[in-house]
Amino acid sequence: MQVLKARRVTVFMAIAASLLVNLPAAAIETISDPLPGGAQGPEMVVIPAGDFRIGDASGRGNDNERPQRSIAFDQAFAMGRYEVTFADWQNYADANGLPMPDNEGWGLSAQRPVIHVSWRDAHAYTQWLSRETGARYRLPTEAEWEYAARGGSQSYYWWGEQLDSSEQAPRAHCRGCASSRLLRNKTAAVGQFPANGFGLHDTAGNVWEWTASNFTQRFDGSETQSAGLLDNSPRVVRGGAWNSGPVYLRSSMRDLKQPHHRDYALGFRVLRELP
Repeated sequence: MQVLKARRVTVFMAIAASLLVNLPAAAIETISDPLPGGAQGPEMVVIPAGDFRIGDASGRGNDNERPQRSIAFDQAFAMGRYEVTFADWQNYADANGLPMPDNEGWGLSAQRPVIHVSWRDAHAYTQWLSRETGARYRLPTEAEWEYAARGGSQSYYWWGEQLDSSEQAPRAHCRGCASSRLLRNKTAAVGQFPANGFGLHDTAGNVWEWTASNFTQRFDGSETQSAGLLDNSPRVVRGGAWNSGPVYLRSSMRDLKQPHHRDYALGFRVLRELP
C-alpha cells in the first residue's frame, strides 16, 4: 500500500460560490501538494462521494450521450480546481528538461490553461506528479469528469437550462457566451468565471479537457474506465472551449480526439485519488 506524504499536503477550507445552481453554500476542502524546490502542485478540490445520472436528460443531446445511467461514487476524490496551467506545466518541463508547448503568442500565458498537449503528454504529467508527491494523480475517467463538472446539478448546463449570460456576468468563456472582446479569439486565464457547486472553475468552456476513457458511440461502461497507455483508440474530451458555441458547453456533451492529437483549444485537469 502506498503511503502518502501527509505532512507535505496543504489543506484549507473555502466557501463555494454555488448560488447559481440553487445549492447551499458549502465548505470546500482544497489540497495542494508541495513539489521539490518549493513549487506547488495544482490546487485540488475534494469532490464528495455521491451518485448522479450520466448523459443527456433534456432530449437535446446527441445519441452518443445516451443511454442515461446511474453511477455512484462510494469514495471522495480530488479534482483540479482549475485546468492545468502553463505555470503548472513549467514545473514539469523544467524538472524533465522538456520544451514548453506552444502558447500561440497570447501573452500572460502562465495563468492560461496549457494547450497543445496530447493525451499521452497529459498522462506523463500525472505520472510525474505522482512520483514527486507520493499521491496518486491521473486523468479523470469520463464519468468522474461529468460528475465533478456538474457540481451537483442535473441540468443542461451546470448552472441551469439556459445560457442566460450577459456581458456583465458571463458564466463561461465561449463564442456566444458574452465573453469580453479581449478574449474572443483565445483562452482566458483560469478562474475568471464562476465556480460550479463543487468549487471547480471552467468545466464549461475555455478549453476542451482530456479524460482517461475511450470514446464509444453509446455509454457501455467504458465511461467508468481508464484506457491503456498503448491503446490507440480515440479518447473522450469534455467541456467545450473558447472557440465553441454555447451548445457545446452542456454538461453531457462528448467529443473525441486521437491520443496523439494536440491543438490550441485542448487541455486537461487532473484527478488525485484520496486514501
